[in-house]
Amino acid sequence: MGCGVGTSSLALVPYAKRVIGYDPSQAMIEKATPHPTISYTRLIDELPSSCDLLCFFGSLEYIDEVALKKYTQLLEKGGQLICCDFEVDYQPILELMGFEPMTTDYNHSKNLTQYPDYVGFKEQDRQVESTSFSCSLNQLKSLLAAEFENMGKSTIVLDSFHFERENYELKASLYYARYIKL
Repeated sequence: MGCGVGTSSLALVPYAKRVIGYDPSQAMIEKATPHPTISYTRLIDELPSSCDLLCFFGSLEYIDEVALKKYTQLLEKGGQLICCDFEVDYQPILELMGFEPMTTDYNHSKNLTQYPDYVGFKEQDRQVESTSFSCSLNQLKSLLAAEFENMGKSTIVLDSFHFERENYELKASLYYARYIKL
């Protein structure tokens, strides 16, 4: 749910016979990475009547209670629902650029417990982990551009700022919750 350009859908391929990436944005579906066992759609009516795994990778924050109920009705009894997201710590990079800390209302740790009526599910796991990863300058600019756009800030500064290195190490928090439908 909320597959975007299909990165999370591709990650599920080794674990599934069939993957369906759903995103209400036609622009995202058009950019989705093709794969023989993945079909993409922006039309909710094209989703199957039942499934055994429902995943929200970085998309649960955009889902209201009405939509969540509609999506979870597709999940078979005993099926699993996974919520995961990550939050990159851009603060060291922003300080280098002379920017104040960016704040957002986006809740990276959102899971079913933040929905008042999330009955019918049993929590199996919930984890928060810290990690770090290396990225190239181009990847860093792409990540920052997405972050700036989400916050309504101009991305022009990314092309004009002189970055001193070609590779950067970033820290991130990973959020994960898994539920079984009763």
